[in-house]
This record gives sequence, structure tokens and C-alpha cells, in this order.
Amino acid sequence: MTTVNWEREPGEKIEEFVAALLLLKHPHGNQPTPSKGDRGVDVRVQHPDGFDIYQVKRYSRPLTAGQARKVENSWNTIVAQTLPVLPVRSWTLVTPWEPSNPRLDWLAKLTAGHGIPTRWMGGRILDGLAADNPALVEYFFGDGGQRLARLMTEALQGGREVPAGVPTEDLLDAVIARQRGLAAALNEVDPFYRYDVQVRPGRVDQQSWDGDLHTTSPVAWVHYRQLDADSYLMMRLLPRCAESLRLRPITTAVNLEVPIGSPEQQAVEDWLCYGAPFHDVPGAVTSITGPPGLLRSTGPGRFSFMVPADPGSDRPDMEVRLLTPDDTVAHTLHLTGVRINRGMDGPGVWFSGTDPSGLLEFRFLLNGPDRDRVRMTLSSLVGKTPADVLPAVQLLADLAPATGLVLAVRGGRPLTPTWRPEESEVRASPLVKMARWMVTFLQALLAVQAHTLQRVTVPGLEQVTSEQVGELIQLARLLRGEEIRTTWTQITLTRGASSPAPADPEFGVLATNQIQVNLAGRQIILDDVQRRVLYHSARPADPHELASAQPGDTVHLVPGSSAQATIAVVPVSDQAR
Repeated sequence: MTTVNWEREPGEKIEEFVAALLLLKHPHGNQPTPSKGDRGVDVRVQHPDGFDIYQVKRYSRPLTAGQARKVENSWNTIVAQTLPVLPVRSWTLVTPWEPSNPRLDWLAKLTAGHGIPTRWMGGRILDGLAADNPALVEYFFGDGGQRLARLMTEALQGGREVPAGVPTEDLLDAVIARQRGLAAALNEVDPFYRYDVQVRPGRVDQQSWDGDLHTTSPVAWVHYRQLDADSYLMMRLLPRCAESLRLRPITTAVNLEVPIGSPEQQAVEDWLCYGAPFHDVPGAVTSITGPPGLLRSTGPGRFSFMVPADPGSDRPDMEVRLLTPDDTVAHTLHLTGVRINRGMDGPGVWFSGTDPSGLLEFRFLLNGPDRDRVRMTLSSLVGKTPADVLPAVQLLADLAPATGLVLAVRGGRPLTPTWRPEESEVRASPLVKMARWMVTFLQALLAVQAHTLQRVTVPGLEQVTSEQVGELIQLARLLRGEEIRTTWTQITLTRGASSPAPADPEFGVLATNQIQVNLAGRQIILDDVQRRVLYHSARPADPHELASAQPGDTVHLVPGSSAQATIAVVPVSDQAR
């Protein structure tokens, strides 16, 4: 086993190694960025009641006068810059040298009078920490990197070494066992990442792109490899501490190839300026750095940049508001699946979120060189509940040149200036035109749902004829209490057992029937109302037919002096139920 020779190794390497030891011992600890001024802090670990501060020095021999002055300067920096702004609960000086009693007395005198415990972590404790983390010692001072490269290469080979010709069930068991063993070996030798290796049935190209990013632990890298037609390998790298990505960065250099003036060029520019995702852009991988063997193939391919949602964020809930011309709030939509990213080249910000039904996605491009932009995408309504999607469709339908959209904290203050669409944008938008028609259709479906226990969902419009849509909208008017006047040409009725023949040549007819709605082949029955039609003036098409009709016979009626009819919806009586 490799050991640490504190005196022979370069001082910078020793300091980096000791900082890594502390960060792996305290996985939620972090290192302030030196370029921004570390305020005398090398490693800090947050606790509910304050921060433990560690100052790492490379000294492996008794301190010289100059080295003592550097420790004093570090402590004075802590007192002047850190204690006033940070709740510090302890400060620890860390060196490979085990301090003598006189130096411990010197440190106690130096740090006295500030109300926080201070201590000196010396070589004995560091030796113990190093013995508990042989993988880190091998990585810094041995050949751990080469061993990790060999194991990583084996893992990415998938199931190639499994003998051919065995039954499928046994083959999968063998592959799974092999990958578990490799994952365990990788976890032993990589000090910065843990490995989750799985063999799954299916094809990589049929999986959700971010499915393996959602976990209780942050994910640094996900790699897939198709093993055969029926199974693929998935490997996730999970950081062992908050600073793993800094201690062992994973980077990829890609050259994107887009024609000038193309939509792909605009997509890449939006990514650079705002951090907006792009999809399926041609390019080539030119270099990769990180844990050995992650992915070493370079060359052409097609690339997508995507931003996952951050469910663990403590940011407040967000909403989009539609403002009238006088800045009154007309509609408010709560946003879910919020994603935020910043541009690589400039101060631009990309923000995305959807309404709770997942129907309408908003994408804000903010702080760019041009005026802020808002893009909206409407997904399919088919199969969704009308009450869920109506608020989003209503907001979109009411969008007009004089209105405005603003992103705000839910129930709180606005976060962006008001974006007001230009008249040409509204007039040319197919989404706004479709939404204005769809509002009426959704309201009709809601009216139907109020009178049935069957679930009403939005049908595919290709499955509904224009006549059926018209009938549905008319029915909704009736269900809201309207009476519709119309004309008629002929009706056929069945004579009842107790229905006497009318004495007058013209008479009124009142007909009631059950209401059924044909919704894309589904029969929706309204069980608490019925349709009532009053034919104001009717006469028999054949007087002899009416006079001779027996109970159960059909008779044909035509308009008398008036062809007017009134249609209404009335409640079903308790007796009729």
C-alpha cells in the first residue's frame, strides 16, 4: 500500500491532498474560490450552529519564523474578514508536522480572546485519515489513476467477456453479476466518485434523456452503452463530496458545426448567450478529461444541450401573469418543472416552466443584447382533463398586442419587466388563434362534465366532426340555461297508450328525451338533465294516419302555421330517475 512521505512530496500537492482528505471526511464541506479571496479559509464545513474552518499549511517540519508569520497572517485575515460576516464555531490549523508543546502554547496565545475554539491538526491525525482512504493516497501518490483506467475500460466493455451461446436468462444474470463486481471495484479505487452500474433491458434511444439524473444524490455523469439488441449498460458517477467536480473535473470539448443563418446557428447562439437548450446539432468531440475511461471516443455526432429541473432548490414558487393594458392582472398560472440556466457568453438568463397540467411551456430569454423574448409551446391536449388545461388555454387566448406577460414570485413581486407582444406577433401566432377557438370547446366539455359521473377528457380533434363540435357547443349553451329557438320540417313520434288523438287540426307538441354526447366514439350520458323541445304548431302529415294510429304506432308530424321550436334543458324529475 502506498504511504505519504510528507517531507519529500511537493508542498502544493500536499496541501491539495490534505484538503481532499478533509472534504471527503466532511462531504458537505467546500473550498472558497481563491480568485475571489478565501478570507483565510481553505476548507469550511457548515453545521446548524455555524462553520468549522480549516486552514491547511504544507509544513512538514518545525515552523520557521517566516512560516509562523504566515500562520499569523492567516489568523489575522480570519479575524478581520471572516468573523464579522460568518458564524464561525471553530478554527483548525492543519499541517503534516505534529506540533510541539511550545508551538501549541504559541497558537493558543495567538488565537485567544475571540470566543471560538481553535486547535492544531497534526501529522498523526493526517496519517490516520490517509490510512482510512487508501484510494485517495493511490490517486495522488501511487498508480491509482492507471488502475482506475483499467477498471473503467472493463466496465465500458459491457458484456463482451460473457461466453456466447448461453440462454438469455443466464446471460443477463452473468452480465449483471459482472457489472456489480466492476462497480464495487471502481468504488474502491476512485476517491472522488461512486459508481452505479446497471444492465437494463431495452434500447438506449427509447429512454427518457434525464431519467437517471433524478436521485437523492447529485449526479456528475451518466454514460450509456447498447450491449445488444435487447439490453444496455447504464453507469452513473455520483460525487462523494460537494467538491468532487472541482477536485476531479469532468470536461468535454465539442466543436459544433452550424451553417451561417440557419436555425441551428440561432439555437447555439441562444445557448451561448442565455444557456437555452438546443437539440440535434451536428458537431464533433475534440477532447475529454475526467476519470479515466469515461468516454474516450472522439469524432462527429449530433449533440443536444439540456437543463434538468432542480427539485431540491430552495427558490420560491414562480408564476406567470397576464396583464391587461392598464396592468391589472387578468390571469395567473402557477409554474412547475422550473428550470433556470445562464449563458456562457454574457449575462443572459434562460428560464423555463410549465403550467400545472403540463400543457403550456413558457421560455423566457432575459438580459440579452436584444429585447427580452418569451416563447410559448403548447403540447397535445388529447386525453387531458378540461378543467386542468382551461386556465392555460384561456391565458393564451386572451393574449393581445396591448397585454403583457410578467414572471413573478408566486403571490409576490415581479421578477422581470413586462413583455408586451407586438401586434404582428399576435396576429401571426397560430397558437393564439387555436386557443381562442379551443376555449369555447373546453368550456363546452366542462359543462358536460357537470352533469355526468363519466370522466370527460379532451378528444383528438381528428376524431370529432365539425357537426359534433357544433352540437356540443350548442348543448353547452342549453346546459347554462339558454333557450334556443329554431325551425323544423318533420318529426316522427310514437303514440302512447293513453294519448288521445288531438281534436284540433293544429296543436303544440312537447317532447323530452335523454341527452347523450358522442365524444370520439364514447357515449357520454347526462343523467340529471334531459332535453325538452316545444314544437309551437304541428299537424299530422297524413290525418288518416294519426286518426287510425294505435298505441306503439309511429306518426309523422309537419309544421302547422308556424315552424318555430324552442329547445331547453330541464332537470330530470326524481320520479323519472
